[in-house]
Amino acid sequence: MTYRHMTKIVPKPPNEAERLARLREFNILDTPPSEAFDRIAHLASKILDMPITLVSLIDENRQWFKAAVGLDLNETSRDLAFCNAAIRGTDVMVVPDATTDIRFSDNPLVTGEPGIRFYAGAPLRTADGLNMGTLCVIDLKPRVLTKRENEILADLARIVVEEMELVRLAESEHLAQTRLIDAVEALPDGFVLYDKDDKLLLCNEKYREIYAATADLIVPGARFEDLLRAAVARGVCPDALGNEEEWIQHRLDRHRNPQDPIEQNLADGRWLRVEERRTREGGYVGFRIDITEMKNHAAELERLAATDHLTGALNRRRFHALAEAEFRRAQRYDSPMALCLIDADHFKALNDTYGHATGDCALQALVECGRQVLREEDCICRYGGGEVAILLPEPGLLGAARGLH
Repeated sequence: MTYRHMTKIVPKPPNEAERLARLREFNILDTPPSEAFDRIAHLASKILDMPITLVSLIDENRQWFKAAVGLDLNETSRDLAFCNAAIRGTDVMVVPDATTDIRFSDNPLVTGEPGIRFYAGAPLRTADGLNMGTLCVIDLKPRVLTKRENEILADLARIVVEEMELVRLAESEHLAQTRLIDAVEALPDGFVLYDKDDKLLLCNEKYREIYAATADLIVPGARFEDLLRAAVARGVCPDALGNEEEWIQHRLDRHRNPQDPIEQNLADGRWLRVEERRTREGGYVGFRIDITEMKNHAAELERLAATDHLTGALNRRRFHALAEAEFRRAQRYDSPMALCLIDADHFKALNDTYGHATGDCALQALVECGRQVLREEDCICRYGGGEVAILLPEPGLLGAARGLH
């Protein structure tokens, strides 16, 4: 139905801008039908014995129906809406006979279809006094509304507002949760959140990628201890090998009493910095930061600082430190050690005759020969120009002789 005009124009409420802003906050306009609102509309129709009931929301230029009983319309022009007048007050607006009410007697909804005669509208009033619309009942014949019926309609209108608030809060909570998940997923590091019972609440995909071997178990409700034991059982934590239970208990203690960050190496060679903190509710929030590149870089720097760039053997500074530590250990435990110093014969003549490149090759070959026969705990060092030093902890006479040879 289309109507072009209405003789009497109802002025808009003085707080119209604020009212419309609040209506937008509910995010309810043009949403699909809702069982909760439909149930309230049907209940009002049955209790008050009315053929038409509407949950009407007054937009800038229209009234839109969130629920409708007995009327096959989604909206009408605001100029035609009885509810447009009802939202200017605080109490139920009753029109016993629209044909005798100068505000509505020439309204096309009265003079034409559906032929409204009786109207009663209870404002949908928010806690801060803004009317979003009405819960209204309509009859096609004149009638009156008893005091009890008036109170019922007002009570049902308050229930409509409460339902609107619940929907708004649910949507706000959903939006907040969506934003949280988006933010968590955008983190470059693994993120995890446990509740006060140490059960998983939330983690991002990066966290599951880090612990891919147990990703199938990382689901909401999973206990931290169960996930930890599964990771150990599946070989994710090489440090636990051989002392599994002791390692698990130590890790659980650090988790339940979080302090400074700890470092954890994984079976695939990666390194993590594990940061955990308690939440105000008694749960735990944690980050898993991949520090593999940093550890590799540090290890390489340490290697470069401790080795001779030409031969790859230990340099003199590092060798002195290791030899001093080994000497103290040998004294403390009264154990033998051997120190060999090898000077390459005719090294200067070799350099002078064939060039330094040939001399470098000779030194590299000498160190490599030593590596092939020495034990893992032995140390070899380029001590000087053509000198190589070898440290042999607890060699025994035969071992020392073999090293010297």
